[in-house]
Amino acid sequence: MGERFVSAIDAADLAPGGMKTVQLEGREIVVCNCEGRFLAVERRCGHMNAPLEMGTLVGTVLTCPMHCVQFDIATGEALAGPVPHDTGNEPAPPKLGGLLANIAMLMGHIQTRAIRTYATKVESGRVWIAL
Repeated sequence: MGERFVSAIDAADLAPGGMKTVQLEGREIVVCNCEGRFLAVERRCGHMNAPLEMGTLVGTVLTCPMHCVQFDIATGEALAGPVPHDTGNEPAPPKLGGLLANIAMLMGHIQTRAIRTYATKVESGRVWIAL
């Protein structure tokens, strides 16, 4: 069974650099406008399942809003792992410091996987996604 394209959104509804979540046949997909080139990826981060449309898009690099994992949305490849949050030069209060150390230890065991990409095309002003 080959790919079949499904109409997702009007191309004019997504400005360059913008992202929009669509639901197509039970799948949550983020459509991205990379300077007029439309790309689509699964909605959830390959690290901790965060909603990727709430992150930032620069070129084809999508940065997750939760732990700053970066993905190339053209390939789905994870480019950089999670960035730990720190308190800068300020020492954390003792209880918070212990909590952050425990979280860092647990996070070290969570892998980051690539995200799924979907083929796209634009026809008659609509973005179509292959399912």
